[in-house]
Amino acid sequence: MVNLNRTQVNAEGDLVSNIWPNATPAEEDRLKNFWGTCSSVPLARAGCLQYFETEARVGLEKPLNENVLLLEVGVCPKEERDIKHSIGGRPHAYCLDVNSCTTHEGICRAIRKEGKRVLHLPDTIPNTAGASGTLHYGIVYDDARKKIVFIDVKENKVMSTVDKVDSSQPLWPMFGVYSSGKSPVSMKLVVGSDINMTEEKKAMIVKALA
Repeated sequence: MVNLNRTQVNAEGDLVSNIWPNATPAEEDRLKNFWGTCSSVPLARAGCLQYFETEARVGLEKPLNENVLLLEVGVCPKEERDIKHSIGGRPHAYCLDVNSCTTHEGICRAIRKEGKRVLHLPDTIPNTAGASGTLHYGIVYDDARKKIVFIDVKENKVMSTVDKVDSSQPLWPMFGVYSSGKSPVSMKLVVGSDINMTEEKKAMIVKALA
């Protein structure tokens, strides 16, 4: 499903934004508008908790203008996956966006629920030439409670718990990367035994879902 006109998967298995987009026609079974990829199957609706993490590398060649999107991770129904380059504005999507922000003069995080921003957290990395950073986020999906928890793994804290999630249709994990000028953005998925699931993290998740 990877949109090969806008992104690619490198030898290490990371999703990387294309600095110079391809001009070749998209293959029929691939995403054509969304700048990234999606999971091969939707999240299960069996009442069990599901958790995955993403680790992204962002570098800035120069300061960015306001609201330049760098990466996105979230979930949405199948019919919402490929409407636009991002799922952030879609009415049934839930996601974390990382973008430039002139209000805080840095790179900020935004949690979006059904097309609306519900949280704005500043200062992920500075919006200056040469700035770079590794961003590590976790997402918990609780179908029974209809909640999604967004976690900053590096800061070891919950950013936001979104409730009243509409799961009437299966939700698909989505992963988007967007080029910041000449500096590509890369993202890798962390699942299974690669996740460092500490007792502190478990307790944090349980508290966020209570």
